[in-house]
Amino acid sequence: MINIAICDDELQELNRSNSLLKQYIYEHPQVQINTYSFSAPLEFLAYVEANNKFDVLLLDVYMPGILGTDMARELRDMGDNCQIIFLTTSRDHAVDAFSLNAAHYLVKPYSEKEFFTALNKVLDNLAKKEDYITVKSTEGISRIELNELVYSETDNHFQRLNLSDGRTIYVRKSSTEIFELLDKYPRFYKCGSTYIINMDYIIELTSKWIFFSTGAKITMLSRKYTEFKKLYMDYSCNC
Repeated sequence: MINIAICDDELQELNRSNSLLKQYIYEHPQVQINTYSFSAPLEFLAYVEANNKFDVLLLDVYMPGILGTDMARELRDMGDNCQIIFLTTSRDHAVDAFSLNAAHYLVKPYSEKEFFTALNKVLDNLAKKEDYITVKSTEGISRIELNELVYSETDNHFQRLNLSDGRTIYVRKSSTEIFELLDKYPRFYKCGSTYIINMDYIIELTSKWIFFSTGAKITMLSRKYTEFKKLYMDYSCNC
């Protein structure tokens, strides 16, 4: 069961989001979804603190007393990694939103198609959370959730696995051996003999650098740029 919350202080917008969500549920009966509505951000935060976390949050940006981005920051500080779709009348907070690992950013008035596309993306993200690999690391046996693996980097005789929460796990394997575990997942790309990249975390790609939503960046091999750019565009368009 997937629990989805909507938090919007404008009753008309709250009702519209609820209506679209009900339509989505009707058209996707195979997806089991519970919905919750909140018109006050403090009410929502109190509910989260007293009860279980939500899987998905549809969050208005402009609300009385607190911005939605500040509210999302509080959730992240609480260790809440729910999928957040921001709903707003302005693009002004997009950079801040994605720095909080937002899944999507919808500008009002958005269409039913845009709303459904955003939901499809977050539900796909939730499905990906079930994917993991188990490796022998310097700390013992480590289970690596693939949605948390940003990139792997060769470091002498080890692979340094860089995770989204800032942790680093060292594994005594070659880059090729690690990629054999990841090759069946389309989001991973082996960039030369040094890096294995999770394309879900890329926010900018240039001929010299690859920038990730975590703030990290790595060098882009010039001979691989054209090939990787096409692969990344194809992957992004099919997500």
